[in-house]
Amino acid sequence: MDKIYTCYSLLFLTISVGILQGCDTKKDTICPEIIVNQPTPSSIYENGDTIRFQAVMRDESKLSAVGISLVDENNKPLLSTHSLTPDTNPFTFKGDYIIDDPLLPGGVYQLRFQALDGENVTNHFVELQIHELEQRLLYPIVVTHPEPGKWLVYKQKEDKVWQQVYTHSGDYCGSAVNSAGSQFYLCGISQTGITAVNLTDGNVDWTVKPGIHQSMRWFEGIQFTYPNLYSSVTEGTIRGYNKSGNEIYKSGKYSNAIPYQSVTTQNFVISSFKDAFSNNRFLVTFHNPGGLMINNKFFEGEIASLSFVKNDKILVFSNSNGQGQISLYNGYDNILSAMHPFFGGVIFKSVVMDSDNYVLTTSSGLYCYCLSSNSLTFFASKVCDDIACDAATQRIFACSGKILTVYSFPDAATLESYPIPDTAVALHLVFNK
Repeated sequence: MDKIYTCYSLLFLTISVGILQGCDTKKDTICPEIIVNQPTPSSIYENGDTIRFQAVMRDESKLSAVGISLVDENNKPLLSTHSLTPDTNPFTFKGDYIIDDPLLPGGVYQLRFQALDGENVTNHFVELQIHELEQRLLYPIVVTHPEPGKWLVYKQKEDKVWQQVYTHSGDYCGSAVNSAGSQFYLCGISQTGITAVNLTDGNVDWTVKPGIHQSMRWFEGIQFTYPNLYSSVTEGTIRGYNKSGNEIYKSGKYSNAIPYQSVTTQNFVISSFKDAFSNNRFLVTFHNPGGLMINNKFFEGEIASLSFVKNDKILVFSNSNGQGQISLYNGYDNILSAMHPFFGGVIFKSVVMDSDNYVLTTSSGLYCYCLSSNSLTFFASKVCDDIACDAATQRIFACSGKILTVYSFPDAATLESYPIPDTAVALHLVFNK
């Protein structure tokens, strides 16, 4: 009995000590203090500017971390967050914060200062106004094919002189440009994979090697949608790469079919597929991000080009029996609607002028399609190898043979025409963003 009493006494003593120790531990309820000296509220900046900041942060016991970031009205960070662990208390947090997203829309934003003490967080917001960077054309780029297994990349200098940027050896199935990242991409089929060329110095930033497939092919094409590059892969997947060449997206596999074009919408990646064993064609919708296949739609005819419209809708330009067709596809509800036939031959490619106007290269010349009026109008009789649009100045660039012609839009006046080093197989425009 004495042993039992002793055990109970020890247990009571242990619990009592624990309770007393818990009472002695005081919870930190005092938040850190932030005093911002720079920048001044309502300051106005241009995209690309450097914001010089300075703030004094202190806490009654300690500071565990401090940080700064540009956020929107929902407190969502829009640019990178700068953070560090302070070595003093109080701590003067100062430095430069660069507005380094050229596609950031103009508007009113908040510069969020943040201080943490391990238990509490204090946010201090300074309202700023940032002007949108006006898009400006820097130069055109052409890809030529002077001899088997060799492709040359040229960019045009201010004096209309063409400067060779890069030589691509091996096979080739497409190219794309990232204006904001100053990168140009070339894609091989099975030999050379994807190469990212730095447009500033012409050096290779990174490469993606092709994989192994029973068809002896791997890549079927590339498309760039800011901020990522998307590739179509023979195995039936779509893959995405960031500016550093890291694979950040991989769709589910659509079995027994090969993708050859893709377009990115608000929530999806929509791709055109051709059946591996027949002439059947499909539109396949994958979630972005995630990659889960959401919908697939059987398609009659050969899909020539895809163009993003808005939300999760795209325009599909296709051909069948020597004639073209323009259709509207909704990746969300899997509905395909015929919009406008084209009886002038076959459609080669579509490019976006703006959210309502699309320029087509066809076997009978250039045409313009207006979505809001569902109208198709003749533009120019020249049959082109490739085209590109400058929406800011309403100009259309068109390569035909060894000549680059610039048209005004929508009146189709020829503004200028000049030679290129060789027959172009691809044309791109590089902008400042």
